[in-house]
Formats: sequence, C-alpha cells, structure tokens
Amino acid sequence: MKKFLFSFAVLAMGMSLLTACSNDDDDAPQKHLVDVSNGMFLVGSGNKSAGIDGNVSYIDYAKGVSTANAFKAVNGKSVGKTANFITSYGSKLYIVVDGEATIWVCNKQTLKIEKQLSTIELLGEKDGLSPRCAVGYDGKLYFACYGKSSDGDNGIVAAIDTVNFAKQQTYTVGSYPDGITLAGGHLYVANSNYGGYGKLYPSISKIALSSGTVTEIKDEAVTNPMQMLTVGNEAYFMDYGIYDTNDNNKQKGAGVRKITADGKVTKVVDGTAMCTDGKKIYTVNAPYGAGTTTYLIYDIATGATTTWEPADIFSPAVIAADPVTGNIFIVSYQKNPDTGYAGYALPSYTNQYNAQGKLVKKYENTATGPISVVFNTGVKYE
Repeated sequence: MKKFLFSFAVLAMGMSLLTACSNDDDDAPQKHLVDVSNGMFLVGSGNKSAGIDGNVSYIDYAKGVSTANAFKAVNGKSVGKTANFITSYGSKLYIVVDGEATIWVCNKQTLKIEKQLSTIELLGEKDGLSPRCAVGYDGKLYFACYGKSSDGDNGIVAAIDTVNFAKQQTYTVGSYPDGITLAGGHLYVANSNYGGYGKLYPSISKIALSSGTVTEIKDEAVTNPMQMLTVGNEAYFMDYGIYDTNDNNKQKGAGVRKITADGKVTKVVDGTAMCTDGKKIYTVNAPYGAGTTTYLIYDIATGATTTWEPADIFSPAVIAADPVTGNIFIVSYQKNPDTGYAGYALPSYTNQYNAQGKLVKKYENTATGPISVVFNTGVKYE
C-alpha cells in the first residue's frame, strides 16, 4: 500500500538558561510563549444506511487544504462505525467511536494511533456500551457511555489516566448521556434520555470531582440536552427541545441553556448547534420543520443577541470557533444533485469566516456525516 505522508506543523517550545554575561544581554529581544492554532480535526459519523464508516478529516491552515479520511490514510484502517466525538488533551487526540465501543488515542501532530481503548474491556459489557463524549482534565480522560448500569437505564462516566490508560473512578449519571464539560471543579453531563424516548427523564448530572458526589439537575427547561461547553467557570448546554407530535413533529424550544453554580437553568439564545470563542456563543438555528435557518451571536458579557448571514451555506451541520484565531467554521452538507436535498452520504464542505463574519476560505471534501470538531492548538516560543 502506498504510504501517505501526513504532516502537521511541529510545535517547538524551548526554554533557554539565561546568564548575565554583558550589558548586551539586557538589550536582546525577549521571547515568550504564544498560543498557536495550526488546523482543525473534523469527525464524521459516516452513514450507516449507505455503508460508510466513521471518518476523520483535517484542515491544514498553512497549506490551505483539507484531507478527507486522514485517519485511514495515516493508519491504514477505518476509525470504525458511527464515530461520535473528538477532543484533545495534552499531546493526544481522543476519538470516541460509539458503534465500536472504542476510544482511539492518537498523536495530535501525526494522527498516528498510540492506543485503542475498548470501553467494554474497561467497564464491562453493560456499562461500556456506546461511548459518546469525553473531556481531559488533571491527568485523566473522563468519558461518558450510554451503557446499562446496575441502576437500569442510567449512563456511566468513567475516568482513566492518560499515561497508562488504567481505569480510575466511575460515576453513575442520568439517562443516555450525550455531552460532557468541565466547569468550576465539576463535570457536567447532559443526559438526553434518548431524545425523550428513554424510560427515565432528561437531566444534567453535576459531578463534584473533589468528593465524587453526583447531583441530578432536573428542570422544566431541560428537555433534550445534548452538546455541552464551558465559558469561564460556567457550563452551557444545547437543548434540542421537543418534537411536537400534534404539529407534524416540528422541533420547538431548541436553544442554549446556562447552568448557574446553584443549579438553576436559563435559556439564553435559540439554536440547534453551538460553539464559543470564549466571549460569545454562536448558534445555528435550524429547527426541524421550520423551513428557515438563522445564525445568532450571543454576547456573554452583555446578554445581547445579534444575527449574521454567513455566505454559501446549503445545510449547516456543525459550527465551531477557533479559540486562538477567533475564526468561525461552519460545516455544511452538500446538495444531493439527484434529490435537491442535503446529501447525508456525501462528503461535507467547510467554510472559514473571520471574526467579522466574512468568508475567508472554502474547504471541499471534508467529513461525511460531520458531527464533532477540535482544533490543533498549542504554544510556541518566540
């Protein structure tokens, strides 16, 4: 097989031992660490009905190109069926594959596999089913599984160390966990209750990492929580709302909710997909059955909401904000030329916009079934 050479920018962080030899040293330029961002990893879940596996693509800023199926090109194997989530921690990437009960541990600079983790081997056949999301913190990777815990239909959050990948703590959380984030020394887990079709109820689990105590946050504003993110010390989640069976199953009430430290839940902005640059929350608002799509910007400091109109988007799937550059990326399905509708079995395309909302670049041939993004960030000494 022809080998594929896959290179990312190598981040160099050097520390020099400075000694006072002469007065000239005082005049030398002072170097310091700066944040850098080199590109974006994009996970696609694939398309089960079309027999398309999950996939990972990469956008390289310096080269100005996207590489589809980069994981397979580098490693010579598929990422597996129904890839669901990607995150980075330290020098590693963690790719969560629901359909294979697998978490791939990869080198962030090369995408080469370092370890394949079986969540069933780690947690057992019941609890290790369907890993969905993960977050790294304090030398550990915390990941959530749909599972079937000893409590019945509750999900599981487990911690493994990021050196030997040995199991550490486990926590029982709510029904069908689909999102996780860290804020203020707590893990917050979005328990979707399988979109309201589970046997229990939707909720947010709040795990105190210092004590291991798990608190369930139940509120009328928590109806179908999914994706989670953190801004400062506060957690937010995307709630998909309800599908009204009396109105052609139209999606209603979807939007971003904020969770306060005392467990209160407040809706802050409409949306069906979200991201943040640390100052603002950007949403795509395309509820099922509405027939319209709007793009909203919620200013966290002021509470004001404005709109923008990104160019050249056919059917948005994912929105993401580069934490270093502030650029916004929207991943869109292509139009299926045969049907005129979104081509869910076709490779997506990704548009890059600057902070003012101007289209900077369009990247063709990105992930199929786009679902999760993480940026290739780091630091360098200059």
